[in-house]
Amino acid sequence: MVVAAMLYEAFPNEAEGALSQRYAALVRRQALEDVARRLALGRHLVLGGGEGAAGGRDNPAYLADACEAVIGALYIDGGLAAAERFVRRHWEPAMGADVRPPRDAKTKLQEWTQARSLGLPAYRTLSSSGPDHAPLFEVEASVAGLGSAVAAGTTKRAAEQGAAGALLARTERAADGARAADDG
Repeated sequence: MVVAAMLYEAFPNEAEGALSQRYAALVRRQALEDVARRLALGRHLVLGGGEGAAGGRDNPAYLADACEAVIGALYIDGGLAAAERFVRRHWEPAMGADVRPPRDAKTKLQEWTQARSLGLPAYRTLSSSGPDHAPLFEVEASVAGLGSAVAAGTTKRAAEQGAAGALLARTERAADGARAADDG
């Protein structure tokens, strides 16, 4: 709620879709993890011996959860005003970092394929491996008529983003090559 209010205050004339993209970027796990890292919340996590020794204090999901827990604790203990002060202090710098709405690789690929009436990209998890505290997912992104690309990541979302980015980059390079051949 605080982030939404901050965005509306900062960008009162921006279209709803652009505000939604900004909002999604600011409340996603990566944003929470970034704040947790800046605050060194990992060193304050209470973990089992094995989890701590296996790098749990650096686990992106744990850090994001810890940041959410801090916001929740501030809200419960000090009310909305305390939580809002924290969120504003730690999210305002990220809001001003780029005035253009962010677009992730999956969004870019979807917009690119839809602009060419190619349909929606499909994502398929090929494998998941590794221990619970450090999983590795391999995902394939595909678009009918364009082929596919595979990427790995520590979350399904990260792997999907990587695969979408790889497929889009390959497709754009092929399109650029075709244009260069036409011009030559």
